[in-house]
Amino acid sequence: MVYLFAGLTPMGDTVARSGMYTLTQNIRASGIRAEVYNPAYWRAAADDLLAQPGAAEVPVAVAGYSMGGEAATRFAERLRSAGIPVQTLLAFEAYKPAPVACNVRRVIDMYGAAGPLRMSTRLQPGKAFTGEIEQVDWSKLSPDGRHDHLGVSKEPAALRYVQNALIGDGRVRMSAPPPGEAACLGKPAEKQTVATLPES
Repeated sequence: MVYLFAGLTPMGDTVARSGMYTLTQNIRASGIRAEVYNPAYWRAAADDLLAQPGAAEVPVAVAGYSMGGEAATRFAERLRSAGIPVQTLLAFEAYKPAPVACNVRRVIDMYGAAGPLRMSTRLQPGKAFTGEIEQVDWSKLSPDGRHDHLGVSKEPAALRYVQNALIGDGRVRMSAPPPGEAACLGKPAEKQTVATLPES
């Protein structure tokens, strides 16, 4: 399941005209369930997932653009409190994101706006986060040089990168758990068996 959060929607516009909506349609076309939300509804999105039977068994990826980057990080934190890992969290020109929760397995921080509309903030690890944050300068992906914060939301090359980072081979990309995931999710650490020598 892929959850996407659009940026702040200008007056008179709708989420349905955003680049994240286009991305949602492309992911659905590949056969994977995807939903797009206004960034204000990150808690409702998380609660919708948690209300589903077998929610803990569903591979989840999340991405957010601009203010949606903050929503994506808060969504991941809400899942952490329920003991659910996030396979990939991708923040796309994130505006004031929360620290990355320790249940996130793969983190991608896309940035690269030029000019006066530099609004993004670099992702920072949260408490107990033991993974790595991959930094990606999306301006290098743009063939037509659209490097501004607003223009990138509909930049085809950047959106393709986001899609490929989240899904592949008809499913959500699976990532290896970071070293501290079990403790983060409140799960018992795997017990190690100790060989004992027979008494002589």
